Amino acid sequence: MFILTPSETFKALVKVNVATPSGAWREESFTAIFRRSDEEQREELLELKNTELLKRVLVGWEMVDEERKPVEFNEQNFAAFLRLIGACREAAKAYWQHNTGAKQKN
Repeated sequence: MFILTPSETFKALVKVNVATPSGAWREESFTAIFRRSDEEQREELLELKNTELLKRVLVGWEMVDEERKPVEFNEQNFAAFLRLIGACREAAKAYWQHNTGAKQKN
């Protein structure tokens, strides 16, 4: 059922390929919590680089560290996240796919 008034935020699974010490790649994931945008905001957000976009729309996450303990969404952890180019790219991609309703092909 279509809901006319959606919530202010939405969750999206973000998959990131991470290089391992051996040089192989491993897929890891986390759940991002994004702020929705409307059509006017979308035009402005399209002009932003991934890190700037995420500063505006990423409002939380469900993520764990190497010990499988929850990673708090705070200023320090967010700043560390923004230095991970691949993770930022994939988070921005997930935001656009989910916020615009675009389905991803398998």
